[in-house]
Amino acid sequence: MRKRGDVYRRLARHLDDLPAGFPPTKSGVELRILRTLFNEDEAKLALRLSVLPESPESVARRAGLSASEAARKLEAMARKGLIYRLEDEKSGLRYSANQFVIGIWEFQVNRLRPELIRDMEEYLPTLITDSPWKKTPQLRTVPVMESLPVRHEILAHENAEDMLRGQDRFLAAPCICRRERTMMGQGCDKPEEACLIMGRAVDYYDRNGMGRVISREEALAMIRRAGEAELVLQPSNAKKIANICMCCGCCGVLRTIKSHPRPAEFVSSPFRATLRQDACSDCGTCLERCPMGALTRRNGQGIELDSVRCIGCGLCVLTCPTRSLTLVRKPEAEQRDVPPTLRHTYVTMARRRGGLKFIKLVRSLFRSALRV
Repeated sequence: MRKRGDVYRRLARHLDDLPAGFPPTKSGVELRILRTLFNEDEAKLALRLSVLPESPESVARRAGLSASEAARKLEAMARKGLIYRLEDEKSGLRYSANQFVIGIWEFQVNRLRPELIRDMEEYLPTLITDSPWKKTPQLRTVPVMESLPVRHEILAHENAEDMLRGQDRFLAAPCICRRERTMMGQGCDKPEEACLIMGRAVDYYDRNGMGRVISREEALAMIRRAGEAELVLQPSNAKKIANICMCCGCCGVLRTIKSHPRPAEFVSSPFRATLRQDACSDCGTCLERCPMGALTRRNGQGIELDSVRCIGCGLCVLTCPTRSLTLVRKPEAEQRDVPPTLRHTYVTMARRRGGLKFIKLVRSLFRSALRV
């Protein structure tokens, strides 16, 4: 007979088998987070889901529930952000497992409590550094457009405005990181509404009350204000994006990678800054705008740029009065491949984690396809 609480360990392993991972800690803080978010019945039902969206009837057969009971419980969990919901006229409502990040955690934006935030702060360094993020980030960094010289050839998936023009549905959502920090008395003065959601994900956010539907023009206006507001543009790590986060120093990912000596290794970015020291006036404007501390003032010798800390966001370039800072494209060997879709991104993440994780993902998809 399993001990009470074992379901949370099984759920933790289940989440860790998903492409983005859910690494264990010595303290067990990840289990405290799951106990706060899921009751035991919800945890048991979550174990029956894979990343493949399924009807309530299919899940019901595996879970030993009636179709109506499964539908009720799955919808309640989706409204809590614990699992994902897809809806369309042809297939109706379907449900799938949520990855913890990006997924379950971001969907808790309206359910935050101080104790939950403290647990997440404790877990975040492990989540970022011990998960697949370094090998295959879920987000990438693109420059604020005004920071790029006209001479650069910019690919469509590197241009934030072009990425938005390829979408037809938009929602503006609050940034969970900024809300967390504000609730803990450590917030900033940046706008909280700073996450753009696109495509089919708009339905999930809108139905769960996590944002407001906006027009393409409003979405374009939001990203055009990013440079002035000192916000880093971080779209999905795919050519066809599902979201763009506009991040400041509150961002959990940016705060975590900033603590490492080589933050550039954690990001997918085709550009980095370069500094012409002979043209620099040593005004220090860039020191306040760089989110990674890549620019420092040397004693009596002007500004110095540490390229291994630069994530290519372009914020320093935008306000350099002498134009001594510019963005340059990295050598091709240093640029990460950008997968065509998020599905490709997740398959790549699972494959790079090693054979067992990839096999478990394939087995989960296969079992769901057979409805067993």
